[in-house]
Amino acid sequence: MYMALYRKWRPKSFEDVFGQENITKTIKNEIKTHRISHAYLFCGTRGTGKTSTAKIFAKAVNCMNPIDFNPCDECESCKSINEGNSIDVFEIDAASNRGIDDIRDLREAVRFAPTMGKYKVYIIDEVHMLTNEAFNALLKTLEEPPEFVLFILATTEPHKLPATILSRCQRFDFKRISVEDIIRRLEMVCEEEELSVEPSALRLIARNSDGALRDALSILDQCSVFTGQQISYDDVLQVLGIVNNELLFKISQAILKEDCAETILLVEELSSGGKDMNQFIKDLLTHYRNLLMTKVVEKVEDVVEMTKEAIELLKSQAQTYTKENIIRCINILSEVENTAKWSSQPRIMLEVALVKMCKMESDSTIDGFQARLSKLENLLNNPATGLSVTRLDYIDKEMIIKEAPPVKKEKKIRIKGMEAAPEIIEKWNGFMQDLKAKGKIKLRTYLATGKPIKNDSGSIIISYAKTDDFCKLALDNSNIKNEIEELASQYFGGNIKINTVFDGEYDNVKLDEGEIDIVQKAKDLFGEDLVEVIEEE
Repeated sequence: MYMALYRKWRPKSFEDVFGQENITKTIKNEIKTHRISHAYLFCGTRGTGKTSTAKIFAKAVNCMNPIDFNPCDECESCKSINEGNSIDVFEIDAASNRGIDDIRDLREAVRFAPTMGKYKVYIIDEVHMLTNEAFNALLKTLEEPPEFVLFILATTEPHKLPATILSRCQRFDFKRISVEDIIRRLEMVCEEEELSVEPSALRLIARNSDGALRDALSILDQCSVFTGQQISYDDVLQVLGIVNNELLFKISQAILKEDCAETILLVEELSSGGKDMNQFIKDLLTHYRNLLMTKVVEKVEDVVEMTKEAIELLKSQAQTYTKENIIRCINILSEVENTAKWSSQPRIMLEVALVKMCKMESDSTIDGFQARLSKLENLLNNPATGLSVTRLDYIDKEMIIKEAPPVKKEKKIRIKGMEAAPEIIEKWNGFMQDLKAKGKIKLRTYLATGKPIKNDSGSIIISYAKTDDFCKLALDNSNIKNEIEELASQYFGGNIKINTVFDGEYDNVKLDEGEIDIVQKAKDLFGEDLVEVIEEE
């Protein structure tokens, strides 16, 4: 009967547990110095060696002929544990034995001494699945078990365990196994299994195993069944349903050119090739992450697992992107990744996202604003244009640059009553609490740094400090402003309009002779009775 590679190559000694040397060394030293604790907690993601280490530990403490404190795998105790019929070592799946009755049975069983070895070992896998009642029943036994009982708890979600359980265990955190360690283990397995695998294929398998050696062995097993003894890079791509780097560069370049038609045709090519759309979203998200790394990390090789040639291509493409546009694309892809996995039509979700990524000029989000600003700044700072700019602002929702005209200091405008309007403070605080209750945290954040300074005829004017220009800019966005106005209208009653100003924006503004636009704008905003034009002394 054929045995899967991950089962066949399960570690048999502490040295076989790859990537967790600090843990296995500590456990061996505890066995060597007879300082074995009564309870252990093994935490970590899937496929990192938790259960395998627990079984090796159980065999080592009961082995009749240990070899350098490793189990011999030859004695009666080791064989019975390997075969799963030991009367001293119990593997319990907490997902299916999670109730209080199961733990009560365990509490009764721990009273009896081991039959063959020195310890009765209870390995409880996925222990976070136990019910609260079961945890309470386990607590006393875990705190003061008989001297011949050893508990090993394993979980992928330690945060779900009660603090009372955590405090009674010696905890070991199993980290994700590095790509290099996984490759070394795969090379060893390939040599023993007489598999010929391209180095690039091994690296691709290791990268896509997400730090889990078991996943890597499963992928290798699947590839060997698919292709036989010869496994190439393209074979792994086909088995995993992922796309090659060439297509990722093509589609990101089409997005940069804002060529919607080409991106949709590339998606059609992917779909015709049977590629998984959800996997492609992840691949494209990783590609944009790698582009961002070339912008922010000096030695990109330290954080990007790619060949030197691919990294050079990555750097070249990153030069044509602004950092803000990359971040905008990452945010769009992150959103579609979360929604597409629950959708029956992930391709449609992807196509909509790609169109958004292409149409930067019509992106009304803050990310879109920042990306367009960065693009324009780069254009203006290009030596070929002979122009330069240090900052761009939005005025009336359009990007403009203009040289301020000379101002004659003859008159100035002053707004009366620029202090916070006391009659709406109490209601305003209630409105902020209402936003919080409705889960509108982002909108509440935009409003939190401003203060209401006037409430008249259904219009609320909010004043911001110059340092809070981001929040003011957000409220000037029509979509955000409309949503806040709708919520404010529901809370205050009536048709509420929101306007924003900077602190002192109209107060004591010096005017040219005959300049009436700013005066009229101030009167429209604050009311004619509060606007005063005075002669400068």
